[in-house]
Amino acid sequence: MAGKAVHDAQFWASVAGLTAALAVVAAYLAGGPRMVWVVAAVEVLLVMAHVAHRFKGRARPGTVGRDREAAHCERCRRTKEQLRSVPGH
Repeated sequence: MAGKAVHDAQFWASVAGLTAALAVVAAYLAGGPRMVWVVAAVEVLLVMAHVAHRFKGRARPGTVGRDREAAHCERCRRTKEQLRSVPGH
């Protein structure tokens, strides 16, 4: 099953690359070198938006618990428990 997913990803990456190349050629034929820069800039922005959307959830890991005092990882949770067991904290 993983092989099909990889194959699909490669197929769609090829389609995107071919579409980008055709867009640049069409821009050159329609408006010259200046239009190629515009199309290239739009393509870069689209790729950046796609990457940002795809990795947005990975940038900040969620919390273990639901309250404000929840630790964001197991290590921090253990540290908070140790601090709570010390008198005066």
